[in-house]
Amino acid sequence: MIKSIKGLHAKLIGNSADTPLQARIFHEVSLIAMIGLPLAVLVNIVIKVPLANVALSAGWMVTAAMYINSRYFGRLQLSFIIFSAGTSLLMAFNYFINSGIHGPTLILYLLSLVFTLSVMPTRQYVFWMLINVGIVGGLLLVEYYNRGFVKVTYAKRSDLFLDTATTYICVVVCMGAVFSYLINSYQREKNNALAASLALKDANDSKTRLLSILSHDLRSPLNSIASFLEMLHEYELSPDERRFLEKNLLNETKNTQVLLHNLLNWTKSQMDGGTSVNMVRLNLFEIVSTCLAVQQAAADIKTVTIGVNIDPSAELTADLDMLKLVIRNLINNAIKFTLPGGNIQIYSSRDSGRVRLHIMDNGVGIPVARQGNLFELNAASTYGTSNEKGVGLGLNLCKEYTEMQKGKISFHSVPGSGTTFTLEFPEANDEGIVGSHTGNYLTTDSSKELASQTPQI
Repeated sequence: MIKSIKGLHAKLIGNSADTPLQARIFHEVSLIAMIGLPLAVLVNIVIKVPLANVALSAGWMVTAAMYINSRYFGRLQLSFIIFSAGTSLLMAFNYFINSGIHGPTLILYLLSLVFTLSVMPTRQYVFWMLINVGIVGGLLLVEYYNRGFVKVTYAKRSDLFLDTATTYICVVVCMGAVFSYLINSYQREKNNALAASLALKDANDSKTRLLSILSHDLRSPLNSIASFLEMLHEYELSPDERRFLEKNLLNETKNTQVLLHNLLNWTKSQMDGGTSVNMVRLNLFEIVSTCLAVQQAAADIKTVTIGVNIDPSAELTADLDMLKLVIRNLINNAIKFTLPGGNIQIYSSRDSGRVRLHIMDNGVGIPVARQGNLFELNAASTYGTSNEKGVGLGLNLCKEYTEMQKGKISFHSVPGSGTTFTLEFPEANDEGIVGSHTGNYLTTDSSKELASQTPQI
């Protein structure tokens, strides 16, 4: 029942989506007036003021005509101007036949002003205020200088109170409707502005994160390319050594080109539709080997050995691109903070329906003072063992993206002895999988060979 009434009300005054606020206010007050004026006619019959009913009846017809003209023909401004002019004249007539200053007409003029200001543009406020004040002032002056011109028409004192009370109630209802619309509209616009502001902030944060991913993931292969070029430029190399470096440089350039292409496509999709997670079945060894293809050259230049001991049958449920981003960042950090000639071990474990990936290095470790806020966005960036510079966003992104995939990330570090990062994800099963990623599983011996191939990222 209540829903039907609300639907009828919205149909009569217009929907907020296609009807301006001023038009809805005009329609609302017009409907209230068309209901209230017949009640006022009954009150005037009781208090025996029949001439006032002439003005009220004429006002009802003007109101109904202008409501139809605005609601169903869309001519709000014309309707309101005619309505305002017509009701002003009728109220002036009512002033003289209904006791002048002792009657309720001045209250109606106040309502008329409030109604006018709520509908008309702000730039017209002064004009309509002067019109209203001018008419009321003129009526008062006429009555003041012509004492016998306006007579009190109430037969009894109770009639005066009844007429004033009913008029006051109608005015309160109408003003309440007007202010309710204005306040609700203000609150709605405020909420919309706040929502738009938050959406803009989220979009900017998303762009910042995605750009940081690009810079973070491209730094390692670009450093490798720069190192190869420096060696070719600064050292006298034998033909075999030069061919070896040129081959590695070509492979690293191709890998970086493919990485950039896929990163750009992925970041574009994230920016277009917001950060989304596509949980699929993934083979852990294949993913790690693909990530190593991008990071292996940086490890070779730094003479860091990377050992891989991952169960080839280990499968987990995660987002393909997000997981690669996380693993690449963790491997890059392990290389960054491992001394030349050091060692990195990447191995897996499984327990209670969870698959874990461990990335352990014997590098410099993490200072105890930094371990508490390592994953925070404002964590300070530090230089690597070969003076590599970071952006301070990698681990924050790793944590955020891991948790978005329903995974966990943790670490254990002993300053001076190394660090182990652990990723934990649900083990893949046949339930709840959106899609699947399949490919040729790789053996441990083929991880080096993959570095000379185009990675399927």
